[in-house]
Amino acid sequence: MRTALMRITARLTAITLLSGAALVGAGVLPASAATGTVDTDSNTGVAIRSGNATSFGTVGNQPDGPVEIDCQIYGEPVTGKFGRSLIWDHIPGKGFITDAYVNTGSSGLVAPLCTSNPRADKSIAWYAARSGSTAYQGLCEMAAENSYGKTGIWASAIADWNDAVARGAAHRGDLNPPKGALVFWNISAYGHVGVAKGDGTFWATSVSGAIGTRALPYFNNYLGWAWPNF
Repeated sequence: MRTALMRITARLTAITLLSGAALVGAGVLPASAATGTVDTDSNTGVAIRSGNATSFGTVGNQPDGPVEIDCQIYGEPVTGKFGRSLIWDHIPGKGFITDAYVNTGSSGLVAPLCTSNPRADKSIAWYAARSGSTAYQGLCEMAAENSYGKTGIWASAIADWNDAVARGAAHRGDLNPPKGALVFWNISAYGHVGVAKGDGTFWATSVSGAIGTRALPYFNNYLGWAWPNF
C-alpha cells in the first residue's frame, strides 16, 4: 500500500514539474521578472535589438507604454530620457532595448541578470581571433576598447579603473567577474586591463608577452572588475 502511494505521489510530482516547464517554455514570466514603462519624447518607442549595443541589428520596435522585462544585462551606455544607462532590458521573445528610455523606478537592475550577453561574446571572440598577437603590447586599454568596437575612451587602464571607482561601480578584489566584465591590475603606472570570460579566466595582452588567456588573478596586484563604461 505504501509503495503504491509513493508511486502515485512521484507521478503527480513529475506531472507538476513538466507542467511548470511547459509554462516557462510558453513564455510565462518568472516571479522575479519586472515591468517598466517605455517613455520617449517623440512617442515613437525604442528599437529592439538582437544584442545589448547599438551596433546590433534592429529586430523590431517597442512602443511607448508598459513593457515586460524578463532579465537585464549591462551593455553599451546610452543617454536617453532617464539619463545615461549601461543597462539593457530583455523583452521576452523579442530582444534587447536600452534602459535609458524605460522607467522601472530604479537606476539599477530590477530583474535577474541575463544569462546571454551578446556584446561580451563579440569582445571575447575579438581576443580569441588575435590569440598570440603582439600587436597590442603596451596597449592593453586600447585592446579592451577595440574588442568592444570602441577606441580612445580612456588614456590608460588605471584611468578606466579610477572611473569605475568614482562611479561606485568597481568590484574590488572579486575573483569571479561575470562574462564581459573588465578586469584590472595595478602593475605599472598605467595599470593593466583584460576581459573576463565568466569562468574564472580572462583575455588580455602581455600574457607571456602576447594576447592570451589565463586564470585569475595571474598578474600581481589584482584590483577587481567593472562593467565597461563605453
